[in-house]
Amino acid sequence: MTPIQIVFLLASLCFRASATKHPCTYKEKIYQDGQTFIDVYSECKCDDGKVTCSQRVYPKNPCTYKEKIYQDGQTFIDVYSECTCNDGQVTCSQRAYPKNPCTYKGNNYQDGQTFIDVYSECKCDDGKVTCSQRVYPKNPCTYKEIIYQDGQTFIDVYSECKCDDGQVTCSQRVYPKNPCTYKEKIYQDGQTFIDVYSECKCDDGQVTCSQRVYPKNPCTYKGNNYQDGQTFIDVYSECKCNDGQVTCSQRAYPNCKCDNEKATCSQRVCPIANQPPTNPPPTPLPTTCPCPDTHCCRVVWRYGGKKRTSCCPQCRFTQDTWGSDCVHI
Repeated sequence: MTPIQIVFLLASLCFRASATKHPCTYKEKIYQDGQTFIDVYSECKCDDGKVTCSQRVYPKNPCTYKEKIYQDGQTFIDVYSECTCNDGQVTCSQRAYPKNPCTYKGNNYQDGQTFIDVYSECKCDDGKVTCSQRVYPKNPCTYKEIIYQDGQTFIDVYSECKCDDGQVTCSQRVYPKNPCTYKEKIYQDGQTFIDVYSECKCDDGQVTCSQRVYPKNPCTYKGNNYQDGQTFIDVYSECKCNDGQVTCSQRAYPNCKCDNEKATCSQRVCPIANQPPTNPPPTPLPTTCPCPDTHCCRVVWRYGGKKRTSCCPQCRFTQDTWGSDCVHI
């Protein structure tokens, strides 16, 4: 053989050796190149001496629904429902029906379609047309050669302005009020604070103070409590509570006068209670009072007055002084 023939022979042998793929050994078993096999939950393949595995794909189960068999993934109609078979389980949902189109002023519109009718904006909803007033875009404003969009606010020197559908309205600009510094402390505008005996307020940088108003005290008198300003009666005195202090003055009683068996009264100061009568009681003591105005009789006797006998002849009262009598005076 010539050297050239030897080279060609060796190359041919090398090509054949490279073209032959190798078998695989997997878990002590030999598999030929290209052979597939199952390993528990995996599906494997021999590829030139190397084994590659992937998760095994199991066939999904068909479904039986109302005595009919459906393949996995198959959809079907059940009266008002749309159902699907999913690996032996049937799931159903309400069937979606196509909604109706609309006819409006001789024109046809699909469900959900919107359209303009002169000054209204309308919509087709399952065969019915609903309309609402059309919303027009509002106009911008031109102010001192500057264009502002509708609703935009802007400052013009001492004014605050706003664009409203092509019209500009301005109002006096509101400036934030100044805080106050008082005795090295800072207070915000409108804030109130106490300074010893004064109540102060910050008003745009200026502090104004006024005398602090304290709540007045109640009174305790003979074991009873009274609020400030409250008046009350203490036997023969009229009293008043004034910031914790009780002041009393003599109580005024009515003075009654008899005239034709009628009593008329005016204010006067009552003398000492239960003052003994100036004249002795009659003998024997009467038990009834013929006087029709018994109040007049009692008042005249107790005040020790000297009245005519026409008002009150001999009377007897259980609450009068000795003998409890109202006598002829």
